[in-house]
Amino acid sequence: MSKKKYLKVLILIRKGYREHIGGDTIQVLKTAEYLRKFRVSVEIIESDEALSGRRYDILHFFNLGRPYDLYPYLSSIRSPLVISSLFVDYREYDVRGRFWPMRDIMAFVGRDNAEYLKASAKMLLGQLPYSAWQYLIDGHKKAIRKILQNADCLITATGSELERIYNYCNLLPAFTDVVPLGIDPIFFTKDTPWHRRKGIMSVGRIEGLKNQAKLIKAAGKLDAPLTLVGKPGKNSLLYNWYVHWLAGDRVTFAGHVRPEKLLDLYLEHRVHAQPSWFETTGLASLEAAASGCRIVVTNRGDTAEVFGVYALYCDPVNLLDITENLMLALETPPAAEQRDYFYENNSWEKSTKKLIEVYRRVLDK
Repeated sequence: MSKKKYLKVLILIRKGYREHIGGDTIQVLKTAEYLRKFRVSVEIIESDEALSGRRYDILHFFNLGRPYDLYPYLSSIRSPLVISSLFVDYREYDVRGRFWPMRDIMAFVGRDNAEYLKASAKMLLGQLPYSAWQYLIDGHKKAIRKILQNADCLITATGSELERIYNYCNLLPAFTDVVPLGIDPIFFTKDTPWHRRKGIMSVGRIEGLKNQAKLIKAAGKLDAPLTLVGKPGKNSLLYNWYVHWLAGDRVTFAGHVRPEKLLDLYLEHRVHAQPSWFETTGLASLEAAASGCRIVVTNRGDTAEVFGVYALYCDPVNLLDITENLMLALETPPAAEQRDYFYENNSWEKSTKKLIEVYRRVLDK
């Protein structure tokens, strides 16, 4: 391994990650913050910036589901490549959750072509660099396979996510590891007694994948107050209009809020709900669990591995199932040991130490 005093890591993420905040934004910023605490030099660049002229020991790319962000760089990478996957399966949402006629189009073209069409549209709208043209030639699945073939290590947040990637690509790098997501310590600093809390909240971009429309309907059946935290997705204007049209006087739209304000909101609410069509980890639900909320989360994706017995699981298709789980969550406080469990298992400090071990192992190959 290099004898340099400081390990230098270059993080590559999608263009506009600060303006259009998602779970990947929080993961990247927290990863960089904690790496720096461990005396690792970190620079973050977006997918339209050049690699040339930058010195680094590791290139760490986030979001395997967006291969077009990394694809233009593959031929110029001269250092080990580490990938954090954040691998979402949009298939069920595309064919069952979208508005007509888009869901029928997505069902007709198939999963890989659906992702290809989405990427092509983003390029036409100027949301992707034209340097990603090679992706348009190779297609979605081939691009992901090529990235995995060039990767020195693939990191997932759960074992089920790693299995899902293998099932999709029939391919993994020689070195893989599972590094759980951490929770910002601020969410463990305060608590509010259960009897002082009320209502339901949900944190996430206002977009079809997050299924806020079904959540609004379910909360309405219970006549429970609902707070939605997050900005509309940049390509979700129609869905955002629909959600606002559905919302009544019992729904509050809080927009994007800073962690300190978000903690206050968690402490005010009994339940945090994410009835999404798919979740990998569900970072907002982790934060809410640390803040003492009862958790209702989708049964799709990797949530069962992350939350175990500390969540109620709902079917995103089934309004009655969502409603019944919300009702149960509103009436039953979380387990006494819930916060201790997540403090022990989802520490940014522990995750960062493991990540640095991954870096060193890659460099020692």
